[in-house]
Amino acid sequence: MKKLERSLGLTAVVAISIGSMLGSGIFVLPGLAFELTGPSVWLGYLVAAICVLPAAMSKSELATAMPTSGGTYVYLERTFGPLAGTISGLGLWLSLLLKASFALVGFGAYLSVLTDYDLNTLALSLTLVITILNIVGVGKVSSFLIFIVACSLGCLLLLDTTIMLNPIRVEIDNWFPNGGTGFLKSAGLVFVSYAGVTKVAAIAEEIKDPEKNLPRGIMISLFTVAAVYCFTTYALAKFVPMEALKGNLKPIYTMATTYGGHTFGSFIAVLAILTMTSMANAGVLASSRFPFAMGRDNLIPSRFGHLHKKFLTPVWSILISGLLIAAVILFLDVPKIAKLASSFILIIYLLENVAVIVLRETRVQWYRPSYRSRFYPFTQIIGIIASLVLLSEMGQLAIVGLLSISIPGIFIFLAYGRKRTNRKGVVGIRGKRADLVDEKVFGPSSIETMDLSRDASVVVALLGKERSPEMLIEMGASLTGEGSLEVAHLTEAPEQTDLSDFIDEPAELRSLRRRVIAMAIEKGVPITFDPVVSHDIAKTIYEVSQRMHCQWLMLEWAGRGRGNFTVSTPIDWLKSHLECNLAIFRDTGVRYVRKILVILNHHPIDNTVVETAAHFAEVNKADITFGMFVPEGMSEEMTTNQESYINNTVAHVKTRKSTMLLTGQDKVEVISGSAVEFDLLVIGATTKYSWKNKFGTEEDKIIADAACSVICLYGARTITK
Repeated sequence: MKKLERSLGLTAVVAISIGSMLGSGIFVLPGLAFELTGPSVWLGYLVAAICVLPAAMSKSELATAMPTSGGTYVYLERTFGPLAGTISGLGLWLSLLLKASFALVGFGAYLSVLTDYDLNTLALSLTLVITILNIVGVGKVSSFLIFIVACSLGCLLLLDTTIMLNPIRVEIDNWFPNGGTGFLKSAGLVFVSYAGVTKVAAIAEEIKDPEKNLPRGIMISLFTVAAVYCFTTYALAKFVPMEALKGNLKPIYTMATTYGGHTFGSFIAVLAILTMTSMANAGVLASSRFPFAMGRDNLIPSRFGHLHKKFLTPVWSILISGLLIAAVILFLDVPKIAKLASSFILIIYLLENVAVIVLRETRVQWYRPSYRSRFYPFTQIIGIIASLVLLSEMGQLAIVGLLSISIPGIFIFLAYGRKRTNRKGVVGIRGKRADLVDEKVFGPSSIETMDLSRDASVVVALLGKERSPEMLIEMGASLTGEGSLEVAHLTEAPEQTDLSDFIDEPAELRSLRRRVIAMAIEKGVPITFDPVVSHDIAKTIYEVSQRMHCQWLMLEWAGRGRGNFTVSTPIDWLKSHLECNLAIFRDTGVRYVRKILVILNHHPIDNTVVETAAHFAEVNKADITFGMFVPEGMSEEMTTNQESYINNTVAHVKTRKSTMLLTGQDKVEVISGSAVEFDLLVIGATTKYSWKNKFGTEEDKIIADAACSVICLYGARTITK
């Protein structure tokens, strides 16, 4: 499949991003905003920029993890599934086209200064030119954009500076004539001015070094445009009487004419026309990549995902985008539709912040952004709250905007995309997996290279982030007894990636294979090593454990620490659904296990914990201490009963052993503190996983807090017939 050429550097990224914002947002909208809040418009632009910042940071992170054409569509489709991807892709495509149409029609107010020709004819002519430029190639478009953006920024800043130095000022008695409500409404209105800041992510596949240039370009353009917006609107408020600004659709022309006369005003009008043309061009450039990406993923007809043989651009996507803009110019009430589209953009920004939280907390292997947003997760939470506040100010308009774009997306997915894709998204994969337990249906095998006809006593699953794979394998080998050990190294790939692309075995895997073979010879244990690539790690682990009829599955996990709010991980689901025993190992670097602490809980799993710990002690020639937590203030009789329970449960253990009671108020704190004196802590899981302990069970916190290495044991799922 042909790929888009990476021809855009940092300068072009900044130019495209600024060009997506610098247009009607400063040349038209200030007049409408002054009508809502008066002279404090510049603060409204500042507040709007602050509200956009979390989404810009989140999108920068998402873009460096998934630098492919399609931008937000790709991020949401991979996170929430193809239905969400279809709705967001279609919605973003239409909303950006509507904004581009608004820019083309909006400069009519400035064209009226220069000509009496039919504005629709001129707008349609410019639409044709922009469509042709995009078909010929984005590199040629970017050169034009850089020139236009540089001229616009330079002239606006020069005009603002000279006006601010002018001693003639307008006296302002009240900066907030309409109070806080009017101010928030103005901030919601001018928010649309920043909607283009992240559009450049949609063409990430055409950017050189996207891991560096994309986040830098987005941040530079946001801060630059915010400064220009605030400075310009402040100059407007200080120099032009408020009566002349309210409802004015060409406020910059009014300011320029008042300061420098008709000739200077005409020059600014030409500049505004060119700038809004560049904004419309950037809208076509970015929006056409959404149907292109959706076509490649078979959510809409594949023709949209084809590239032109000569120009290497998505011709059909660009042509349809141009035709839709022309139709909007001719038939629709563009300003109102643009506001409806902006409500959907607010929702998309909200979902982008949610997507970062989901992808980080589910810990999918393939999510490895080179740029990570600062102050996570507070940045994302603030962004979500800010989006909800602005949406609430829009009232019914937000609901109408969402429904008017979401309903067609749902229809297209149900009628076309659903039959052509079986992807679930990260949320679907990490969610409830009845498809595995109830139906016993295994999809296209990612483990076809493994010999699943043989059984293994223990399966060790390596997920790629183990502190020492050899230590985990050695712990697994000690559980095999007379059986064999299967070591499966799992690599998770996005659902859109063809597993056949992972043909070559990386050098680190070849090195690990060699070390595993050496360990098998030294330990005298039959060990088989298999690298596995999968779209769904939980499904693959479950399938391997089922087909190899293993007694134990062993994984390494650092636990869920205090304050984390992990949504779901593969381990969460496996804990309560595996039909074999599960051992979770946290490696703190201890290599010689000589003292083992075992915690009993008066629970059926205690027998398994005792047998397993005794086996570890025998293999490692270690001393073992059996303990139980006793809350402070427990009666002497109850304490005696606990001691008797421990002695009876461990009476058959032959290795060197001792017993103790751990007394205190906080169970996690007491056990974690006691583990300091030991090399290995063995505990059994007694807490049933549910939404109530989404922030972590007691066992999760002990695993995370203990100073020594920890093994937590989970019993097999009980099969009801």
